Amino acid sequence: MQLHEVIRRYLVYLCAVGISPLTFSTMKCKLRLFEVWAEGCGVTTLEQLTVEIFWAYQEALMFRLTRQGRPITMATQRQHLMALRAFGRYLVEQDFLISDPARKIKLPRALNRLPRMIPDVHEAVRLMASAMPNKQDHDRLQALSRSTRDRAILELLYSTGLRRGEACHLNVADLDLVGGYVWVREGKGKKDRVVPLGHTAVTALTIYLDAVRQTMIADKEEDALFLNRYGGRLLGRGIYEVVRKAVVCARLSRKITPHSLRHAAATHMLQNGAPIRHLQEFLGHASIDTTQVYTRITIPELKATHAKYHPREKQEE
Repeated sequence: MQLHEVIRRYLVYLCAVGISPLTFSTMKCKLRLFEVWAEGCGVTTLEQLTVEIFWAYQEALMFRLTRQGRPITMATQRQHLMALRAFGRYLVEQDFLISDPARKIKLPRALNRLPRMIPDVHEAVRLMASAMPNKQDHDRLQALSRSTRDRAILELLYSTGLRRGEACHLNVADLDLVGGYVWVREGKGKKDRVVPLGHTAVTALTIYLDAVRQTMIADKEEDALFLNRYGGRLLGRGIYEVVRKAVVCARLSRKITPHSLRHAAATHMLQNGAPIRHLQEFLGHASIDTTQVYTRITIPELKATHAKYHPREKQEE
């Protein structure tokens, strides 16, 4: 059987079992790249797939470059290889092959890096306040509407720590502004969770819903919470642009992204004494190990402890 046909069947299978659109897109991309590489090596049929082929591909990944000419990261290499391991399991489960040729792939060790570009509390406050109309915008009413929407987006991201994809998929019905909650439907891992909304975020969202959203909407049947300039659902790129514009307006030197606000929400709550288990539920982490990375990034507290207890520091004092 042709390799191309088997990969097509596998992608259909992934849709049938209900994986998330983002995971499907990632798997499709990785497998298509493998298919192109394999064809370049003369491997076009399923019967030609061997352990040696997968080992050779793993070596090839070490030398693959990004569009900017830099080697792909270890994390990206892991994504490629994990896609192949899942594909290999499928081939055996569906009786295409007797044994899994990808079973001996060794994944590179995951790097436990600290999040970068985490704004402090003062920078976060400046960012929230920066959502103002553009003075060069000729349509002042439209500019005011967008700035009110942008403020609501920024307050929501910082208050809830939602991922960018989770924020753009929110519907109006997912908000409980009276109770102060937001329902995240099918977040990462297709899991639902309920996240508290702070009173400042509730106020910003209330103003947006009462005064702005109805002026932006193109179709009364549209249920998306955040709308773009055409009245449809604001997508992930749009939310990224909202944060980028706010960073410029606030004159912050850091490269802050929507995910930076997620990191900031978690870090600031931890610094104020939030229990790590509660923080895990708040962020929607499947494992406590993912959440514990935030215990390592409270640098000001670490520096203060060093100054207080290190004998050399006490000596100079």
